[in-house]
Amino acid sequence: MRRPAPIYANSFRRHWGWWLLVIGGVLLAGWLLWRHLAPVSLTTGEYPVNGTFVSQTDGSVDFPTIKETGAKFVYVHAAQGASYQDDRVTENMASAQGAGLAVGVEHALSFDTTPEAQLANLQKAVGNQWGTLPVVVSLSLYGDYESTPPNQTRVLTVLTAMQTGLQKNGRSMIVRTSSTLAKKYGLKQHFNLWITDQQETQNRVLFFRRGNFPHNTALPLITFNGNSHDWRQQFGTTLVD
Repeated sequence: MRRPAPIYANSFRRHWGWWLLVIGGVLLAGWLLWRHLAPVSLTTGEYPVNGTFVSQTDGSVDFPTIKETGAKFVYVHAAQGASYQDDRVTENMASAQGAGLAVGVEHALSFDTTPEAQLANLQKAVGNQWGTLPVVVSLSLYGDYESTPPNQTRVLTVLTAMQTGLQKNGRSMIVRTSSTLAKKYGLKQHFNLWITDQQETQNRVLFFRRGNFPHNTALPLITFNGNSHDWRQQFGTTLVD
């Protein structure tokens, strides 16, 4: 007498397609979770040149550990407008350079004072410690400018004046801003860019943010749009391993 098949066997045969979907979903979810939690490689893959951005709000930064993690560069917030200067700019510059990182300075743009006054304030903030990278000028809308933004002509005029002033002293400039403002003001037609809110690899985008820095998630992970050869061609310097 033939033994009856177990109930669960009949159930599996009837619903095998559904079970395959469940198993496939579990495997896909596990893979996506691994992709999300797996540490980002800072020295291999499509974008092997990475760094970060620091200011006084980050407190004392362990630059040797950042270097050991695989970072190649760091940008240091130096000044804002015509009067504010970051309290840690000198310390951060010296410490980052001492750790063997390529270093650059950043200035937050103001629409309430002249480019000349802002450049003078930036000069006062950094002294002779400009680093080896182009100066970054950050563009954002603040205060009343959020509800009543300056028009394109005004933005381009101020940024061009900043760039011209820097070029007179042999320095180049990168504009750091969001993808929305870059598009709103047509910045890609005029300046090299650092995009702060998404991964963007279009022409003239030199840096973009790619999440948070491994092992120190309080800091942003800033990625160069290229490899070490592209870096050398763009900036004329060789990265230190």
